[in-house]
Amino acid sequence: MKNGLNIFCNSNIKNFLFSLLSNYELTIMKLDVIKDKLQTSQANIIIINDNDTNLIDFGKLSDNCLVISNLKNLNYNNKSNILNGPLHVNHLKNRIEHFVQSLKVQFHDLSLYNEKLTNLDNDNFCYLTKIELEILTYLMRKKETNKNFIKENILNIKSNIETNSLESHLSRIRKKMNTIKTKVKIQTKNEKLLITT
Repeated sequence: MKNGLNIFCNSNIKNFLFSLLSNYELTIMKLDVIKDKLQTSQANIIIINDNDTNLIDFGKLSDNCLVISNLKNLNYNNKSNILNGPLHVNHLKNRIEHFVQSLKVQFHDLSLYNEKLTNLDNDNFCYLTKIELEILTYLMRKKETNKNFIKENILNIKSNIETNSLESHLSRIRKKMNTIKTKVKIQTKNEKLLITT
């Protein structure tokens, strides 16, 4: 299974990208849909030029976004995730591969990369849904969070709405973690979620 990679660009370079990044499952989208389609855990490549800067709110881009541009003075907080052109093709490919690898999340014996959750001690693995991936990635990075934050920011549910949606997702994640025999546990204490060993 190829790792997924979202590409946002208005340039007509689709064939070039498919040949350059043939190791990935590419989803190519126009820049005007970026605010609706931007994944919070999957690798996102954003290719912009002079005419595109007004389409992107750089303050809302997360660490899983790599911006490729010919502009020298971009107002983007994460300067390490900017590639300024022109670039040699091999340098571009290597930088994208390094960027995607850096998105791998680890916590004790668990490794999470794209939708694949692996127990590093026994090589057992399973696949997560996109929502499960979002929840577990956030929890593995932060170690502790509020349930309402997950509901509002990942599940897009207003905190005042009564639903068991989060509990259902957590139950499925826990079952998958049990199948790969990890020592890591997700605990609920009042309105907090914790990941522990």
